[in-house]
Amino acid sequence: MTNVSPDIWSVSRLTAEIRRLLEDGLPLLYLEGELSNVKHHSSGHRYFTIKDEGAQIPGVMWRTRPDPGFDLRDGLKVRAYGRVVVWEQGGRYQFDVLQLIPAGLGALQMAFEALKTRLAAEGLFDFSRKKPLPRFPQAIGIVTSRTGAALHDLAWGFATRYPPARLYLIPVAVQGEGAAAEIAAAIEHFNGMNLVDMMVIGRGGGSLEDLWAFNEEVVVRAIASSRIPVVSAVGHEIDISLSDLAADLRAPTPTAAAGLMVPDRIDLLATLGQTRQRMSRSLRRGIELWRERTARIRGGYGFRRALNRVNEERMRLTDLAARIEADNRRLLELWRQRLTGTRDRLTALSPSAVMERGFAVARRPDRTIIRSSAVLASGDPLELQFARGSAAVAVIGVKPSE
Repeated sequence: MTNVSPDIWSVSRLTAEIRRLLEDGLPLLYLEGELSNVKHHSSGHRYFTIKDEGAQIPGVMWRTRPDPGFDLRDGLKVRAYGRVVVWEQGGRYQFDVLQLIPAGLGALQMAFEALKTRLAAEGLFDFSRKKPLPRFPQAIGIVTSRTGAALHDLAWGFATRYPPARLYLIPVAVQGEGAAAEIAAAIEHFNGMNLVDMMVIGRGGGSLEDLWAFNEEVVVRAIASSRIPVVSAVGHEIDISLSDLAADLRAPTPTAAAGLMVPDRIDLLATLGQTRQRMSRSLRRGIELWRERTARIRGGYGFRRALNRVNEERMRLTDLAARIEADNRRLLELWRQRLTGTRDRLTALSPSAVMERGFAVARRPDRTIIRSSAVLASGDPLELQFARGSAAVAVIGVKPSE
């Protein structure tokens, strides 16, 4: 019988193999449970245990991780996003937490109030920090989802009310993992571009969890530190986010944002008409005053000796009236030309005008607009909207973009 030496492993080798199996075999995951043994180390790291009825696992949240925005304490139910790691020196595994949020609506509301109190104490919501919005902005930045209804509402509102403003979009995720970081980065990017006069951030309505990205500290601090005025248009009118409190102006909905941020061209036209009337009345009053003054001079004791002086004043008055009238006509013509140009641009940009030239809009039955053939397959039902009327069709073949 041949003696075979056994394969003897060291403790370090075994632990390294266990670490490889756990860390490579388990993906990033969400772990829900209750906190216990919470310890805040002087270094800034947070140590705790995550447990449920049947088991527990040690957890750690390094100081470099985003602040959760609420106080960690024993008994709090949380949802932790992270990965399982092995601490070889201690011979144990633990959960490395990348992000921590309360579990459940009540806990979210508690986290909201805690972060609100802390940031308010720093003065981030003070009225003295609010910056005024420019009255006639040349360029407006938009931070929202590329596919959300908020973008359509904002673009339509600005184009309808104030066509001269140029719009710039930085598309971001508005909920879910990483959304807050994207929103904060977009705000900082607009500040670095020196391209827009003000910006609006927001999304459509949803639950507190859906809107949570706009309650995260990184977004609130980005708004508070922005040198460009920020308008927050998050959710419905009843939804109040921390972004709303930090912003320079809060719009109750994305649809209402344009009405608060830019003037209405119809109101501008009305104001122009009123200005014209005031100028005409002022001109008539001035002329009448000069006529009365001339009449008094003509009836005075020294009129005959001052006849030449009166004639000079009359000529100067006539010349002044002519210049004012000419200036008034030039001003009115300039505004008429500008408004005509704006009207022509609006007409050219109108979807109906484009469709009148033979184009059509393809939609799915759920009204989603088709922008690329890559999302279609043979047999898909579509609706083609023409300038007048529509037609139901089906895709018989798809040609990819070259």
